[in-house]
Amino acid sequence: MKQLFLISVALLAFSLTGAALAGDTKVEAALELPTGTITLEAPQGAGYKATLSPVIFPHSLHFSYSCQECHHTWDGNGTLKSCGTSGCHENFWALKPSQKDASKKNVKSLVGAFHQVCRDCHRKEAAQQKAAGSKSITTGPVACTGCHPDPHAEVVNSDESLSIPLGIINIKAPEEVETTRGPVGFPHGLHFQFACKVCHHDWDGESEVEVCSSCHDETEPSGTRNIKDEANQMYYLAAYHNVCVTCHRDTVKKQKAAKKALAQGKIGKADLPKAAPVHCNGCHSPS
Repeated sequence: MKQLFLISVALLAFSLTGAALAGDTKVEAALELPTGTITLEAPQGAGYKATLSPVIFPHSLHFSYSCQECHHTWDGNGTLKSCGTSGCHENFWALKPSQKDASKKNVKSLVGAFHQVCRDCHRKEAAQQKAAGSKSITTGPVACTGCHPDPHAEVVNSDESLSIPLGIINIKAPEEVETTRGPVGFPHGLHFQFACKVCHHDWDGESEVEVCSSCHDETEPSGTRNIKDEANQMYYLAAYHNVCVTCHRDTVKKQKAAKKALAQGKIGKADLPKAAPVHCNGCHSPS
C-alpha cells in the first residue's frame, strides 16, 4: 500500500502598516515580515489526519532568495496571502482527473506545491554543488524526516517581525554633502524579485535593516574618483552606484539578447524583460 505523506501549511497573513524609516528613507506603507521560525502545518478543516509532523520553517534563513521565488504571484505591494488561499493551492491533495477544473489544470495541490518549492529546490542546490566538485553539500533536507521530524515537532511560531518599506523610498545623500543631483526615488517593491541580501549584503536576516550610508559612511572618495577603486569601498556614492548601476546594466544586456530572440520568433512580446535606467537622469530627480 502506498504510504501518503502530508506536508503542512502555514496560514500566514502579512499586513500593511503605515511606517516611516529614519535616515535616507521615507515611505508611506510597510510589510510586516515574520522572522525566525514559522510552523507549517495542515490547515484546519483539510479533512486529513497528518501522519508526519509539522515543518519548522526557518524563514529568515531563506532571505538569501527572492520573495517571489516562493510567493510567485505577489506583486510586491499588496498583502501576501497564504498558499492555500481560495484560487491558489486550495486543494490539499491532487484531485482525481474527474474532479479537476479544466481552467485550473496547472495549479498544483498544496502538498505538491510545497514539495516542489522546498524539496526540489534542496535537490537542485545539492546537484549544483556536486557538479561544481564540492565535497561538503550545504543545503536543506530532502528526506521526509529531515523536514518532518519524528517524534512530532511542537508548533513553534516566532512573534518577531520586521517592517519592510513598500512603495517609493527617497534616497538622499548625507546631509553634509553638497549635491549636484536630486535624490533617487527608489521603487522598493519592484525589487522584491531579487534576494534581500543582494543589496543588504551584511544583513543577518533578523535584526533591523540599516540604511546603506550607516556602513558606507565616507562622504569623499579615499582613492581615485573611480567608483570601482577598491579604496572607495566605504564611499557612499560608490556603494550605491556599484550595486544599482551594475545591476541595471545587466538588465539592459538581457533585454538586448531577448530582443534578438523576439525577432527570431523564439519568444513573445510578453516575455521581453524590462530594462532599468543606467543614465543619471533616469534615477535622479531634478535637484
